[in-house]
Amino acid sequence: MINILLIASIFGFVLSTLLFIKRSTNTKATFFLGSFYFILSIYALQTYIVDGGNLDKAKWFFIWPLIPYNALCIPIYYYFQVIFKDKLQWKKRHLILFVPLLLAIIDAAYVYLQPDAVYTAILNDAIVHPENRLKVNYLLLHLDHHVLIRHLWQLGVLLIILPQLLNFVKLGKEDKLKEILNKWLMLFWAILLLMSILAVLYVLEKMAVINIFNPLFNDAQQGGGLVSLTLYLVFLLIGVVPIYFPSILHGYPQIMKVKPLSKKEVEQEAPELKFGLAEQEITTKLELLNQKKLYLDQDFNLTRCAQEMEMPAHHVSYFLKSHYGLTFSAYKNNLRMEYAKKLIKEGYLQNNTIEALAGECGFASRTSFSKVFKNAVDVSPSQYALQIE
Repeated sequence: MINILLIASIFGFVLSTLLFIKRSTNTKATFFLGSFYFILSIYALQTYIVDGGNLDKAKWFFIWPLIPYNALCIPIYYYFQVIFKDKLQWKKRHLILFVPLLLAIIDAAYVYLQPDAVYTAILNDAIVHPENRLKVNYLLLHLDHHVLIRHLWQLGVLLIILPQLLNFVKLGKEDKLKEILNKWLMLFWAILLLMSILAVLYVLEKMAVINIFNPLFNDAQQGGGLVSLTLYLVFLLIGVVPIYFPSILHGYPQIMKVKPLSKKEVEQEAPELKFGLAEQEITTKLELLNQKKLYLDQDFNLTRCAQEMEMPAHHVSYFLKSHYGLTFSAYKNNLRMEYAKKLIKEGYLQNNTIEALAGECGFASRTSFSKVFKNAVDVSPSQYALQIE
């Protein structure tokens, strides 16, 4: 069952890489989420190596991971905060988030500054007796103290953000993207909470602070380990659950800024907080595409449009539907029809055929072009040309 950790680490590394390289509508959120998955992947991989008895084959994978592990609560906190507030805010009280990280830096630096014999002794003991590795004392704390502190900090962060999370999910429920985001955040928060609770119980048992449920905390390799196994499964769950929420690979729509209403408008209609996309940014990108006339290419579809705009395809589709009441196909055809009418007014059909006009406007055939044109203008292209004349 230890292989669960290896699978979880692989999923985590792949996901973190995608989050780091994928451009999104909320780069700060995806950066912190990618940082979390990267740290978690290292965590799962080292646990697999040590608990699986493979530390002698990867001796370099020791001591230094303590530093990123103790930073785990930092990307968790800022990820949720950026999602909630749509911006990154620094406050002095946030310094408390860095306490576990600071302790880890001091203890890890102390070990590396000791003679090689000290580091070798700690490493060899972890190889021979991996079950006792948490009892090793560094400078300030034992390793099990570090594990306990980091997960207590994580637990505290999750409890602090819970009221904000509950308030956030109440906003914009009518939007489909927001509904998906709500489900992801609630599930992600719940899994992280379960992970922190199990990890705290696990390390308390290792420290012999609690032993009421001793059989449940035995090492998984020794035939017991219900809690250990559950913790491994939680690692796997955190790694694979984003498969069901593919939008997190692209980031999230931002909260749109609502223009202040006049007194008369306030009396007529109360403003609503809308959860959608950054309107000005997307409008600008659409205008740039229109200037390039990419809509005249026959292979110009939603996927290519999204690639050109460096956005997820479903965000583009959602924006067009929300702001123009049009599907992507209808939006594209409207642009093509405006271009077709412009060419006709300029006398294009005097020297060219309808087939040529259809090809010029991005259509593969005269039939499809004429059908779309008539639906948009109420007359055929040839009749429209006669009207113009």
